Amino acid sequence: MKKEKLYNQKNSNNTEARDPMVAYQAPLMNALTCMSHRDIYEMRLSGQSLVDIQNQTSLSAQDLAGIVGVSKSKYYELIQMDDLGSKHIDALADFATLWQKGLEAFDDEESLLYEWLETRNENLGNIKPVDLLSSRVGRRALEKAFYRIEFSTYG
Repeated sequence: MKKEKLYNQKNSNNTEARDPMVAYQAPLMNALTCMSHRDIYEMRLSGQSLVDIQNQTSLSAQDLAGIVGVSKSKYYELIQMDDLGSKHIDALADFATLWQKGLEAFDDEESLLYEWLETRNENLGNIKPVDLLSSRVGRRALEKAFYRIEFSTYG
């Protein structure tokens, strides 16, 4: 006698078709901060989005290249691409969340945040905070610094 399989079909409750997420002209940094893991892997983001982020944050091409983990020359190649890929989008989403925390720490004053990022800081090893953006560990150090600034516990 043949045993009946209890789990012989995939879950058929979800009959809704899902198209890959595509970022449009909404404020890109805001869209990146509220993305789920699934959204990151389904999203298509053109390389031109890097230029949009650069304009929104006033960061240099070198800084953004470090954020996405590529050289400056590779960054300019990425700008020409139709799809950045999930690895680069993940890095941008991580950065966008950090940028939002920085804005909150500086009461939504982008100019103050940018000035702080460009000024050497003794509490961060006497380096410019913008130089920490290129590594995940550096971004976590900045996140902690933003919390200390926001709650006025920075020494």
